[in-house]
Amino acid sequence: MKKKLLFLTHPIPALSYGYRIQQYFPYFEEKGYEVSHLTSRASISVLIRALRGADLVYVQRLLPSLLKQQLLKMAAGRMVFDFDDAIMYGSRKESATRRRRFARMVRLARAVFCGNQFLLDEARKYKAEQVFYVPTVVETRDYPVKEHVGAVPFVVGWLGSAATLRYLADIEGVLASRPPDTVYRVVADRVPETLRRRVEFERWSREREKDLLLGFDVGIMPVRDDIWSRGKCGLKLIQYAASGLPAISHPLGVAGEIIEEGESGFLREDTEGWREAVRRLRDDVQLRKAMGRRARAIAEERYALQVWGPRVAAMVDAL
Repeated sequence: MKKKLLFLTHPIPALSYGYRIQQYFPYFEEKGYEVSHLTSRASISVLIRALRGADLVYVQRLLPSLLKQQLLKMAAGRMVFDFDDAIMYGSRKESATRRRRFARMVRLARAVFCGNQFLLDEARKYKAEQVFYVPTVVETRDYPVKEHVGAVPFVVGWLGSAATLRYLADIEGVLASRPPDTVYRVVADRVPETLRRRVEFERWSREREKDLLLGFDVGIMPVRDDIWSRGKCGLKLIQYAASGLPAISHPLGVAGEIIEEGESGFLREDTEGWREAVRRLRDDVQLRKAMGRRARAIAEERYALQVWGPRVAAMVDAL
């Protein structure tokens, strides 16, 4: 008889579909699980029935109300709590309510999966054992690798959701001083008119995403020195790496874990540093090739689903 594994998540935005959820389903199925999925929109009655029928419950990013946390006690001893963002903080950084809910979820879970070292440290404030680092990963075998050539224009690309476009404001000075034969391209679900004056815009779609990445020569991910950046798990950088693209980011948070400075990309603090990194990569195709090869190797070694899928399924199955 198959074991039943229930996933509980937020409704999933299109751009982040399945990176910590759906892509793991086949690995659990190989372990003999029947996988089902509910979102936070499910009614209390539906949730109760699902919890009663589940052998294991995998909660991703949710900080349920006290009532729903009481219901989750049905799953005590057989629940995984997974998170990949600074969900314990509110819009004004500290939030007593979110902190309490986060602490309860960590203590309630049999195992806790954290997307980076900062999040791991947060969880360990409330649980000493069974707290694990599990990065966000991609199926690297599905990503074609960029063939770097000296084509014009040189494309500096950013891919992500409109909700994170605000970080591009932090490199306004870079976008405003475009070198010759260089294009800044944004791939997103939408882009504000104010930004369109600085960049080319390509509308994102899941079907075209990998081809859109191949249109970049380098990928960028500006971040800020704040709680939210420290909680990010660097999906953009991982996708760039899987595509064989060098990357440029600020030396903050997970960027320093994914980018090897001078080997797979550049970590730069200020506008002039970013400009210099863009110029070097524009002018040196061989450097782009070497960095792209190293970036792809990093993706395959550290952030590949084929590595982490069996590992995560085994960790859950051992509970």
